[in-house]
This record gives sequence, C-alpha cells and structure tokens, in this order.
Amino acid sequence: MRVGSLELHEDLGPSDWIAHRIHDFAVDVGSVIPEGFDAYVRLLHPALREEDGGRVPVSWSEIAAANGRTVHAEMRWPDISGVWKDSEQQVPGLWDQEPDVGTLPRTYAAILSDLLAAHTSTPDQVWYCVWAGWGGLKFHPVGRAMFTSRRPLRLRRRVQPPAPAPCVQLPSREYYLLSGPISGVNESLEEPPSSQSANLWWPDDRAWCVAIEIDFASTYVGGSKGLIRELVQHPDLEGIQTKINHAITGRADTVDPPPPSRR
Repeated sequence: MRVGSLELHEDLGPSDWIAHRIHDFAVDVGSVIPEGFDAYVRLLHPALREEDGGRVPVSWSEIAAANGRTVHAEMRWPDISGVWKDSEQQVPGLWDQEPDVGTLPRTYAAILSDLLAAHTSTPDQVWYCVWAGWGGLKFHPVGRAMFTSRRPLRLRRRVQPPAPAPCVQLPSREYYLLSGPISGVNESLEEPPSSQSANLWWPDDRAWCVAIEIDFASTYVGGSKGLIRELVQHPDLEGIQTKINHAITGRADTVDPPPPSRR
C-alpha cells in the first residue's frame, strides 16, 4: 500500500534498533528519541499570528520575552505562554494560534528534508513511523471520530478497524512503518483537512533520527555535532540544544512559573 511516495511495510525489521535504544515512557528525552547520537536539538514549533491578511510564525523566544519567561531546553509551552495547551486562548498582537502538536510544521518539514539530505548517504531510503492512533490516516478509511484537542480538527479512531499492517511496538506507543525518499516527510499521512507528518523517521544508514511525540509542540533531532549545530543556527528554525536525560513531563520546567489554574 502506498501513500504518495511512501510505502507501508509489514516487515518491521528496519525499526528493531530503536527498541534497544529508546528509554521507558515519559522519563526523559530518551523516551522520545533513541539514545546514542553525538548531540541532540529540540526544534520548537512556532505559534502563529494573523498579520496583513496572512499568518506569520512567532517564536517561543518572542513569547517568552513578552511574558518575562526564561528560554531553556526544558521549557514547556504553557509555562512560557502563560496558558494551558489546547485552551484555544489567544493573545492578539502576539499570537493567535498555538503551535502544531504531534506533527511537524510544514515549513519545518521543507527545511529538514533539504538539510538532512546532506547528512546521510541514503537520502532515497528513509524509514518513517506514524502513530497508529491517528484516526484520519489515509490507510484507515473507516472507524473515525472527530477529536477537537487542537486546530485543525483532528481525527482519532473510535471503532478499531482491521490493522492494515503490523505495528512497531515502543513503550506506550504503536507505529506503522513506511519507507520512501527523504522528501516523503512533506507527505501528509492524514486525510484532509488535517495534515499529519510521520512521528519518527531516520535514514537507512542511521546517521540521524527525527522524533515528534504525539503530545508535544516540539521536534527532537539526534545526529552529529555538525548537524545539530546547523539546526540550532538555521535562521528559519528555532532550535535549542538538549540532552538525552533532559526532562519532558508536565513538571519539566523548574525555571518558569506554570500558568494559572485551569479551574
């Protein structure tokens, strides 16, 4: 079965290495992306602001500065923005739409597909994992239910349809495995109007790995020190170097105050 340039696989062998290098669920950065790379970066998904009839990206650093917060590797969106994720609250003049959660922003996908191609000997053979719980996946045409935790409306399964392929089993997460060229990261794996990127992807030579946890508004990349330096310095990405043992849970940010209670 194909989704654009990507092919769905039943043989999960190419993903076996990840299970040996991933940490237990919700412990640290190593719970999201495999350990063993020379360096890691956390790419922060931008918020959006309506401006002159269009939308412009707004960095976490800009939002943190406006709110008197401190930028650091373990910061969370609620703590630097002052609002809980998925609250649908806006701050007109600063940001009008929260960052994308669980999927790579389209602008980031285009940049990464070009930049990462130069850091692998196998750009035409890249492996992609997408979380099996997204109900709008193009190879899951039935059993969908509307879920409104973020904009645009997302789809998650309500009725479990027959699985189109075996799943890669990682702590508390199941993924379908696909393959294709590095440009395949620009493919949406969900039916319109949603857009869903792969959640975990790496080249056949394992020179680097990219991971987007389904509940996070950031993307982690592991690779060589030179690659990570390029990502941190890229003018159209907001990247902050991180470590495999950095915290990721709701209480990860011990520097910035949490937003007011939801109640």
